[in-house]
Amino acid sequence: MEKRVIKRYEYELVQLLKQSEEVSIFLAQRKDRFFTFREYRLEDAYNEDLAKYKRIQKIGVNVQKLIAHDRQLLVLIFERFQEPTALDVLAKEELKEIYFKQLFNIYRFCRFSKVELNYMPNNYILKGTTLYYVGEQITDSNASRNLENFGLRYWIYSKEATELLEKKGHPIDAKRILSEEEANKRIVLLSVTYW
Repeated sequence: MEKRVIKRYEYELVQLLKQSEEVSIFLAQRKDRFFTFREYRLEDAYNEDLAKYKRIQKIGVNVQKLIAHDRQLLVLIFERFQEPTALDVLAKEELKEIYFKQLFNIYRFCRFSKVELNYMPNNYILKGTTLYYVGEQITDSNASRNLENFGLRYWIYSKEATELLEKKGHPIDAKRILSEEEANKRIVLLSVTYW
């Protein structure tokens, strides 16, 4: 296992999670804590990801804390949560009210800031009573990709959610799949309740 020293702290790179032309993302460990260790090959990609992180944080969305960054080595290190994503929870049971209440709060911050996040449930983790956005995508406002018109369908056990669950390797419970009418009613009810 490789080791890297960043800001006088040694990180052990435990597992390669993702690799592209621009970045390698590792699961890293320091003592008994785990981190997401991002090692960039291109300075532009490093600067872009750092700017995205700052923009998401500035609008008031809870994100994983940036533990360290090194501009010379092109490294970003984020805290890493061990809790399951909202999609992992949905695979086993219906999501509790706290998910939707906080999801709509995040959506409200984004609407006021005229940005959109990736609203797929695999980009969110509930840690304690706080919902965190762990995705990377942030774009300018787009009505066709917002929570109400697109993302919310993936937070209930709808046809779209089961397709995503299957794609991510989760088993599908056919008895739980909502009909199109039931899914639409649930979406309207959630929107009226929390928006």
